[in-house]
Amino acid sequence: MFEPNSTIGWATGRLKATTRDLLMFLRAPKLTDHEVQTTGQMTGKPGDLIWLFAVNCMIVAAIAIVLFPIMLASGVTMSNSMSDLFGRPVWQIFLIVVIAGPIVEELMFRSWLSGTPRLLFPVSGLILWMGLTYSYEQLGWPGPAAMGTAPLLALIAGAVLICVIIFWKRPVPGWYIRIFPLVFWVQALLFGSVHVFNYAGDNPAALLPFVLPQTIGGLIWGYARIRYGWWANIAMHMAYNLLATSGLVYVLLTRPDML
Repeated sequence: MFEPNSTIGWATGRLKATTRDLLMFLRAPKLTDHEVQTTGQMTGKPGDLIWLFAVNCMIVAAIAIVLFPIMLASGVTMSNSMSDLFGRPVWQIFLIVVIAGPIVEELMFRSWLSGTPRLLFPVSGLILWMGLTYSYEQLGWPGPAAMGTAPLLALIAGAVLICVIIFWKRPVPGWYIRIFPLVFWVQALLFGSVHVFNYAGDNPAALLPFVLPQTIGGLIWGYARIRYGWWANIAMHMAYNLLATSGLVYVLLTRPDML
């Protein structure tokens, strides 16, 4: 259809190659590169991210074509917290959604995904802190309250810092390499699932189909994290949120009744 040396043919070839590599990775996520396993440094070419982002956008656009009419027909709306967020001044929306949000979410869900111990310990400390906080607020366990918030946080932070220093140059553990496929898919599914709270509804399970774009993002940005490094998934997340937020802000400015 296209000439071998034409611009369109070249671009189509790059998109196909990127998609093929992405699908091969998703079929069997793995950490096999020696440099990744020993140092956590990635070897992917930064320029290839443009094609990966294009694939990301095309997949989400195809999903949106199906989901958007269903959302309108079923009356799915934004949650109160999301409505409050998009009721803020435009500059605040972009600051929170396009810059702060992607950084925080990527640090929590994918900064540690390469499996180097110096990155696993901080996220382990965060999980411990969240678990202790939940145990106090929801289960009534008095332990965290008895110790005090500040001393408990300082204890966890100190232990994490010591572990990071001790294990700074350690390679990716063998056990992590073995369970990496499970870890990779769980982080993507969990990332998608937490976005169910973006929507209003009494039955969160019924809203799960509407977080498919975020789940796809968790998979593609996780792939970018492994192939290109910690900055790539943050950059892609920011770019994606910029596009999505720009469209949503335009709609809300022209149709404020949708808030």
